[in-house]
Amino acid sequence: MPWVTIQWYKGRDAETKDKVAKLVTEAVCEGCGCRPEAVSIVFVDVDKREWYQGAIPATKR
Repeated sequence: MPWVTIQWYKGRDAETKDKVAKLVTEAVCEGCGCRPEAVSIVFVDVDKREWYQGAIPATKR
């Protein structure tokens, strides 16, 4: 049973999450040979103030 976690900036709507979940599920099933019901996806919405890359916050990129 594949588990996928997607961390991204908060603010995306349900329609976008639905689309991404569908595409990711299709890709995982193709790669693993599993059924869609076996794939679990969780979205973690992170505030830009909490996301750093190279010691620089996303708010300053």
